[in-house]
Amino acid sequence: MTRCRYTDFPARSGRLGKARQRMRMHSTVPGHTAPCPPHAVPRPAAHAARFIAPTGPARQSGPARQSGIVLLALALAMLLAAPMAHASSHETLDVRSAMLLDMSTGRIIYEQNADEPIPPASLTKVLSMYVALDQVRAGKASLKDTVKVSRRAFSTGGSRMFLKQGETLTLDDLLEGMAVSSGNDASVATAEHIGGNVDNFVQMMNAKARALGMKNSVFRNPHGLPAAGQHTTARDMLALSRAYLAQYPEALRYHSTRYIKHNKVITTNKNPLLGNCEGADGLKTGWVFASGYNLISTVKRGKTRLLAVVLGAETTQARAQEVNRLVEAGFRSVAGGGKNVSTLLADMKPADYALNLHKTNSEAYAELRKSSKSAQSAKSRKTSVAAAKASEDAKATPAQKKAKKKKATATAEKAVPKASKATASKSSTASRAKATAQPQAKQPERKAVAKTEDQDPAPKAARKKSSSTKSTADKTPAPGKKAAPRDVADKQG
Repeated sequence: MTRCRYTDFPARSGRLGKARQRMRMHSTVPGHTAPCPPHAVPRPAAHAARFIAPTGPARQSGPARQSGIVLLALALAMLLAAPMAHASSHETLDVRSAMLLDMSTGRIIYEQNADEPIPPASLTKVLSMYVALDQVRAGKASLKDTVKVSRRAFSTGGSRMFLKQGETLTLDDLLEGMAVSSGNDASVATAEHIGGNVDNFVQMMNAKARALGMKNSVFRNPHGLPAAGQHTTARDMLALSRAYLAQYPEALRYHSTRYIKHNKVITTNKNPLLGNCEGADGLKTGWVFASGYNLISTVKRGKTRLLAVVLGAETTQARAQEVNRLVEAGFRSVAGGGKNVSTLLADMKPADYALNLHKTNSEAYAELRKSSKSAQSAKSRKTSVAAAKASEDAKATPAQKKAKKKKATATAEKAVPKASKATASKSSTASRAKATAQPQAKQPERKAVAKTEDQDPAPKAARKKSSSTKSTADKTPAPGKKAAPRDVADKQG
């Protein structure tokens, strides 16, 4: 039997794909001398020996040949079962890297390959938002700042908020677009506004990363699209998220928003725990081909808040289920019982962490349909009322129209006198109140004077002198003379 292998297989990832690629062969039927296909080359004997150890001559028969077939079948079964064995162990997560922090105590309760370098993808936007909010706190920017979308921001590819070139919106709107839509266009617009240009903003990002102790992270852009040398680790992402939530807990209002609508386009938050996991309220998802599916998620129940980071899941479903499994195990561990997270991961059943990934999208579009129907219903009611009125007016006779017009005029004329009468009545009441108040105000003064005179009667000469002094004090002083003390008091009072 002549064996040969294909050389143009498409690249496959995972042990299963590599096993199939190694085992795929072309064989000719015994007794025929058909050549190998032109795109195949003969398999070297040394290469074949990697699968079946030579046990004798090239052609064997009987028990020896049967044992070789059995060995080959066992080897193939082991290769096929390896990924399944990894997944079924349940003692670790089916992701490249992960960490779990109890923010209430500051204790790391789970980690898995926490220092493996992986592209951050859109998790980069958490750092970009951190830098922008720092500038707002420093007074160098405001959430109400108006930002004009540049051509560069508009033309940025990948996930978008669907900005239009030349449109203006607030910095607050851009931050929401970065968190919910994972908008790369919004990230560039924010970077240009905060840093003056993208390059300056990236320098600010890396300076912030160093200040936070992110020793194994380098950032090349504000959005996380693939770039040479851009990488991070689960440990660094945990440090970033922990500081971000501690400094700006109000930022969760961006990250907990389920969907937004901009320029008539609805974009939804891809965080699978929102609406699916009790207490979930942030943070950010990310994906590029080189990293796989990444997620930072925070969940609060009672007084306990957990912060989870998973990097490098193979699918969105795997990312959702594994982070939910990690969070649920974390809360069970914190609640007590003496079991650590790894042990609890192994004890959990699929029903404990299965999620509906379409829930957010379904709710978003259901809300859209509901609001659309309400608007259409209101519009139709308004149209029907106008049509009914027009129809009534068209059916009315000239006499009815004239009577209706006369009635409306009479009603308007009747309303005018009523308003005038009410105003006059109000004015009269105010005048009477003022007139009554004046005597009441003067009466206490007279009583007080009389009482003083009764208590301290003075001789006639003294009273006459007092009267003379009073009249002098009330007069305006002559030029060049000082005013009497009573004059000064009256003017100051």
